[in-house]
Amino acid sequence: ILRASLYGVTSLHQEPCGGSKTNARKWSFQQVTPGSIAWAAVIAIFLLLPDTEFPGSGVGKSSTINYKDLFFQYKKLLITKWETKRIKNITTNINRYVFGVAKLSTSMDPAGTEDFSEEINRAMLALDMETDSKEDTPPVLSALSSVPSAAPV
Repeated sequence: ILRASLYGVTSLHQEPCGGSKTNARKWSFQQVTPGSIAWAAVIAIFLLLPDTEFPGSGVGKSSTINYKDLFFQYKKLLITKWETKRIKNITTNINRYVFGVAKLSTSMDPAGTEDFSEEINRAMLALDMETDSKEDTPPVLSALSSVPSAAPV
């Protein structure tokens, strides 16, 4: 999904040519971010469900999935776990597939900019702790459990 969005559908069948009109070049997009991964995951779910449009409310008409909340839950999870070995391995593999080379997830900030990742991680962890004390099931899982299952064939 990311590769097609950044380089066009033909990039799924051949190496991206990196022309000047690609979204990747327009947006100076060189490696994945927590938001881009969360977006692609939500788009994949949307494409697999019977919904035909994203309403302004963020809730699918047919599936009743709250896509907006799902996106923010995925992004929050990725931000809080971004520096873990597992997420670094995943982002390296996604970067290798989407961009053709392995990008280091820790080099996400261009040189010369301030790195607030530790402060963001601490804030997100604090929010995560508050959420854990209020509910037993993470919102992502509870949102997915409301998806109607397909009838057996």
